[in-house]
Order: sequence, then C-alpha cells, then structure tokens
Amino acid sequence: MDSMIQSKRMAARAGSMLQSLTTDITDKKREFEAVDYWKRYTKHSLKDLPNLSRAQADNAIHDMEVAGYVFPKIPSGSTEKYNLTIRDVSNLYEHRGVAKYRDSHRGGFVVFVTNLKGGVSKTVSIVNLAHGLRAHDNLLKEDIRVLVVDLDPQASATMFNDETLAIGQIDNSSAQAILQNVSLAELKSNFIKPTGMDGVDILPASIEDAFIASDWLEICAENWPNKNPYELLQQNLIDKLRDDYDFILLDTGPHLDALLLNSLACADLLMTPVPPAQVDFHSTLKYLERLPVLLEQLLESGVEPHYLANIGYMTKISKNKSDHKEAQRWAKKVLELIF
Repeated sequence: MDSMIQSKRMAARAGSMLQSLTTDITDKKREFEAVDYWKRYTKHSLKDLPNLSRAQADNAIHDMEVAGYVFPKIPSGSTEKYNLTIRDVSNLYEHRGVAKYRDSHRGGFVVFVTNLKGGVSKTVSIVNLAHGLRAHDNLLKEDIRVLVVDLDPQASATMFNDETLAIGQIDNSSAQAILQNVSLAELKSNFIKPTGMDGVDILPASIEDAFIASDWLEICAENWPNKNPYELLQQNLIDKLRDDYDFILLDTGPHLDALLLNSLACADLLMTPVPPAQVDFHSTLKYLERLPVLLEQLLESGVEPHYLANIGYMTKISKNKSDHKEAQRWAKKVLELIF
C-alpha cells in the first residue's frame, strides 16, 4: 500500500511538471514569435530561389496582388517590406505554373526510420526530414505535403511538432485511428493535427498506445478476425491518405512489437540511424542482423515487404574522434549506402 501511495504521489508531481513544462514551452514560443516556422523571404531574396528571377518574382507578386492575394509585410523605416512565408512562396510558384512534386510522383511514399536501439536520433531524424522536405529552399517549388505518423508511445515526435498534444490521455491517437478504421473525413477532422510548419501534419501518439501495442494480436483477433494484423496500418491508414500526402514518415518505439512489424510491412523506404558509440553501434548491428528474421515473420503471416532500400546514415558523429571514424568505416562495410 505504501508503494502505491508513493507511486500516485510521484505520478501527480510528474503530471504537474509535464503541464508546467508544456506551458513554459508554449509561452516562450509566443514570446519569441516562434509558434510558426521562423524563416521569411523578402521580395528581393526570391531571386535566389530556383526557377525565379527578380523580374519573374516581381511580375508574379504584382499579378497575384491585382487578383486580390494579400502578401504579409512588416514595417521597414517609413515604408513596408515583404515578409513572405513558405506558403506564400509555394503559392507564388503555383501561380507561375511551376509543376509540383505530386504532379509527377505517386503520392504517399512511406519512409520508416527505425532501429531497435533507443536514443539513436530516430525521432530527430524524422522531424528534420519532415521539415527539410517542406521548407528547403530547393524544394519550396514542389509544395511537398508531409505527414508524421507517431507510433511510439513516448510521443517524442508528437512533442517535437506540437508540445500541447504530448501530455495527458489522447483518444485520437495513431494506434486508435488504425484499430477503429475511421473514414478519411474523420481522420482529417479528428485525428490528424497541423503543426507549426506549414505543410507538415502530425498523427499523434499517446502513452496508452503502449498497452494497445502489447495486446495488438488479441485486439485484432477480436475486432478484425478476417484481416492480417500486420496489414492494418497499410489498409486502415496509409491507403486512405496516399492522395493527401506526398511523404508519410513513420516513427515507432525502440522495441519489437506489432506496430514496428506493421511499419515494416508498409514501408517504401527504410532508414537506419547508426550512432558511433560502441554500445549503440553494437545494438544497431544486432538489429540489422535480425532484420531478415522480422521480414520472414511477415512473409509467414502472408505479408510481403516491398521497401526499395535500407539507407544507413551516421548520427551523433564527430569526425575528430578516432573511435567515431572507426565506427564509420565499419558501418560502410555493412551498409550499402551511408551518408
């Protein structure tokens, strides 16, 4: 009984601290005007972007303003200067008739960043990849739409994208969306959330998803007896969203469970972060060694994985450390492609 009382007190303090930290982060974002993506473009800077000369940018802005488009501006001395967001720039490209990524590519390309070792920068990689695909200067003309599907009960990807979604119980989590097999309209209205980065959405995770993952096979047998439990992510979620997103990025926890197998089953591309620290590197090699076993498990269940490649890349590496250089050399011998 004493242990139960102690654990409840600790839980209450932890919950209070989570709320305080979240409030502090949100307040600081507002104070420093960092609620949305920070980068802005002046009218003059547009000439440095691909497929835009100064004259082309000037003409497009003029035509759009004549048609009623209002570009954001900020005071500059006695006048105002343009303060364009990435959405404004994408709209400018669209006005000029520049083709978008989705005009020539099949949508919903699924990228699964995975490693069974925690703390190897999986989630950081996913968030940076999502933001880079959307906001890199060379990709603004593509107007890429990205969805991050957080399947890790720790909800780190959710916290990185919107800290307010990463506390308390969430009934509209990614795991719930899969199991409930909700409609596309309900996915958009009740489950998928916008983030501070235009064009990047998040399907959040919840700590309760850990219980769902541990009982996945039993839950599926009861609710979906005629479906393969390792195909539900594909059938109940990915297939519905392919036309609404150009890239779908998956983040699971650092452990082997049904959510990881579901992600393997629907991935178009695998990415494996490889940290140089000996313990992390050793665990990464163990994961790569066991990967064929996981794929065999899927095949035996009736699911055929179809990913195009497994791209390995080094994380947390310092080129000035000899052991990091050695780990990189070893990794090159194991991985077919490494950054």
